[in-house]
This record gives sequence, C-alpha cells and structure tokens, in this order.
Amino acid sequence: MKPNTHRFGQAVIIGGSIAGLMSARVLADHFDKVLVLEREPFPEGPEARKSTPQGRHIHAVLEAGLKTMEGLFPGLRRELEAGGVEYIDMARDAAWLQSGSWKARYEGDIETILVSRPFLEWKLRGHVAALPNVELRTGYCVEELVLDASRTRAVGVKVKGPEGEQEIPGALIVDASGRGSRAPQWLEALGFGQVEQEQVRIDLGYTSRLYERPPGFDAWKILVLNGKAPESQRSGFISNVEGGRWIVSLNGYFGDHAPTDDAGFLEFARGLPTPAIYEYIRDARPLTDPVLHKIPSSRWLHYERLARRPEGFVLLGDAVCALNPVFGQGMTVSALGAKFLGECVARAKASPEGLPLEVARPFQKKLAGLIGLCWTLTTTMDLAHPRAEGKRPFGLKFLQWSFQNMIDLTSQHAASCRTFYEALHLRKGIMGLLQPGFLGALMVYNLKSFFVPRHKRANLDRMPARPGPSPRPGLGRVDVAA
Repeated sequence: MKPNTHRFGQAVIIGGSIAGLMSARVLADHFDKVLVLEREPFPEGPEARKSTPQGRHIHAVLEAGLKTMEGLFPGLRRELEAGGVEYIDMARDAAWLQSGSWKARYEGDIETILVSRPFLEWKLRGHVAALPNVELRTGYCVEELVLDASRTRAVGVKVKGPEGEQEIPGALIVDASGRGSRAPQWLEALGFGQVEQEQVRIDLGYTSRLYERPPGFDAWKILVLNGKAPESQRSGFISNVEGGRWIVSLNGYFGDHAPTDDAGFLEFARGLPTPAIYEYIRDARPLTDPVLHKIPSSRWLHYERLARRPEGFVLLGDAVCALNPVFGQGMTVSALGAKFLGECVARAKASPEGLPLEVARPFQKKLAGLIGLCWTLTTTMDLAHPRAEGKRPFGLKFLQWSFQNMIDLTSQHAASCRTFYEALHLRKGIMGLLQPGFLGALMVYNLKSFFVPRHKRANLDRMPARPGPSPRPGLGRVDVAA
C-alpha cells in the first residue's frame, strides 16, 4: 500500500513521558503541528521528574526499543556514548540469576544500553523540542475529551492551564499520561462503556540508590538477581550508568520492601537469593539516599475490546498497560507503540475535513498484540507466587513448569539462551521460541527434569565469568553446551 503523503492539522499529546515524546516524534512527520501538554515543568538537565517517581530507579531498554529510538533520532547513539552511556552485549556483559539459575554467558549479538531514565528522557526531549513543528507546553492539565457533533470523533481536549480553562483542537488526540490516565472515566461518561481491565496484584516496592563505581571493575556491567518463586519474593539489580556510577535497585513483593536507611538497605541486599550485590556495595561509596517506589499491580486496559470508541483518540504507554517494572519492558513497549502509531497514521486516508480516518481501531489492535506477548511473559512469572492476585488461566501450572525448565536450560545451553534473548528483546517475538532446535532441546530437558535433580541439570550457584572477546570481530559466537 502506498503511504499517505497528506499532512494533517494539529495533533495533541497528553503527557511528556517517553511514550509522549516518542509519539511526538513520529507524528511530526504527518501533522502540521504537534502539541505536547504536560502538567509539570520540564527540568533543564537529566533530573527525575515528580510525575515520574519511577525515574529514580533502574530502567532497561530492550534491543527492539533501542533500535527504534536510534532510527527515529539520528545522532542519538553518538550523544549517549559521549555522555558516558555504555552499549553492551547482553549475553557477555550481564550476569543474571533468573528464577534461581544463572544465565549462560558467551559472546553474543543482542545489544542494549545501560542508562538512567532521567538521562535518556532528557536526550529524547532535546531532540523532540528541536523539531520545528513540535511545541512542548507545561502547566496544562487535561480535564476531558471534546467530541464532534456526531459524538463519534474526538476533536480536541478541555484543559486548565496558565491562561485558565480552554479548548484545544486536535485532529488526533494521544493519551500518553501514564498510570494516572483518566481516559476510562472520560469514555464511560461520554457513553462508550466501561473499559475491560486485567490486573495482577503484586504489592511490589523497589528501593534504589546510586553508588560510585569502583575504577577498573569489569566482571560484569549489569548484575541481576531473581530468586525462584514462590520460595523467594525478592530481587536485586546493580548496573553501570553514565557518570561512572552504579544504580542499585532492591525489589520485594507483597509488602516486603527494602528499607530506606543505610543499614536496612544493606541488610535487605544480604537477604537476596545470593548476597552478591551486598558484597559489591558494602564498601562502595553511596552518592544518594535510598528512595522507595511502590507498584500495587500490573494492569492492562483493553481499549482494543471496546465495542464503540471515538475515532481520533488513541492511547499508549502506561496509560494502556503498566507492566511489572522488574522485567524492564515498559520503555520498549512505549517506543514500539509510538512506531506503530506512526505506521497507522501513514496508512490513513484523509477525511473531507482533512482529518486522518481509521487510526484508532487498527492502532489499538496492533498495540494489543505487542502487549500480549509481554503480559504473558511477566504475569506467568508473577502468578507463580500464591499471594499474587489475578486470573489464573487454564494450563498455567504446566506453562510455569515448562517456563522454569526453559530458564534452567538457558543456564547450561548457550544456543537456547540466545533464542531466549532473541524473544525477550523482541527480535523474533514469541515465534522465536517455536524454532525446532529450541523446542527439541526444551522437550529433552523437560523429560530430563523428571529424573535428574535440578541442582545437577542447572547452574544454581556459580556466577559465570565474563567471556573473552570474540575471535571474529563483528560476529557473535555461541558455544553450545549440552
């Protein structure tokens, strides 16, 4: 299909989050003007914002999200590297205890970055603000949607801002306002019905602080400790970030949250499935005080299932699905969601009034497909905790058993670990796990699990050493161990 070359009028984006900034970038290619409305002032530098308390904690960008960002913002990689952000080989540079077993380490080709959320958001915001047809306005609170006379299309928003109350028109309205989105209330009040919601209650809290990184340290660039559910409900992360620092996040489910005093923070770290993080930070110099952020649940609002919805109104980011942040999928889903939005607008035809037609329905459906994969991966793990509250589908126990075996397999079988990383980083999606070679290895391992104790078929206690450089520059090497 030949892409639409028509430029529409004004697009309005609610929220200056990463989802909002990415949306502004893609819509700038199709609209005469893109207006981003944000309640709070933007900081001048790479500082955490009050409206994004999660910004002070560890974040991850999966490979698919990173490549999307780099494609949309030429020069971003150069800027990040100049600012001290490290690009890493996930298979080589990460030491990861997942669900109680250590991932194999090898020279791979899955690339990602280690960066603080405020620094990345600051760089993206700078690129977006420099676009000639994008305007970032702060101090604006969106109160409700404005519909056309037929009450079938969103044509603007009512706001409270520095000039008082007013209506701002928009040919497309994008809600990227995060967990606090009021869209469910707006749509119900406008007669579009209730939005179906899926939720898994986890009462997660994560406490984070920055440390000075020891000079010359290279055993790993990110260390992740996840215990096996339900025996363990704690996890921890320690990662290089720009500025020669470590960011350390300690996480606990069901109210078991790491304290924010020095002694309590260290003691919680010592109580992780292995005390490795404690041993690394007990003598490191802290740069900030610990700060706690709580996530009561993972939540998915199924806008794609609404029988009726207003055209010209789309939602993405945490406004649609707020995933458990322990799994590090949020920013990538936001980036890919914005990319999908740009593709849907590019295919849309113009109405007689010059508005884009039929964007909302195909976009929300395509976004739901992406979210579904991530939701399944995270909730399968979370629902292994008996105290987690959420719908447990038929066959979940078998899926969890097989998923645990898959994780254990990746501790001993580097080729399977590579396939797992390709699925996790959304290089091939869930279909990547259906490759004959991977399925065959998993079936053999499933059978093996009936006869061989777990500690004899998985690496449960030895942190793998960082492998040396590949003998073939530019190519990943995977050493397959049976």
